[in-house]
Amino acid sequence: MTARSNGAVAYVSEQRMPPTSIKAESPLAEISRKWLADILPENFTDCHEYLAAVRLARHMSKVDVCRASQINGDPASGVSLPTVSKIESGVYGEPGFRTMLRLARGYGIPLTNLERFFS
Repeated sequence: MTARSNGAVAYVSEQRMPPTSIKAESPLAEISRKWLADILPENFTDCHEYLAAVRLARHMSKVDVCRASQINGDPASGVSLPTVSKIESGVYGEPGFRTMLRLARGYGIPLTNLERFFS
């Protein structure tokens, strides 16, 4: 930023910065993407192990998964924290279709990655 004064009035001209969306990707995000590329549902026998691996590879907490599963911030449209905890610990059983949709949205994975566990 440069400033020029003209008598009692100061004029400030700003340099245009590139948009933040063009900003280089962080090293952590790049590493996370590489870890996630190696996490295939075919490599897991149980859904809860797969979901925990995806969450950890994305550096997400269980609360992050709950928030990401919500539509427009409405908690009723997402998966609750107790449900995420039960699913990841393997004590939940087989989730219904609506829960599977919410899980896929929360973990940021395609629904097809979950269906192989519940066929």
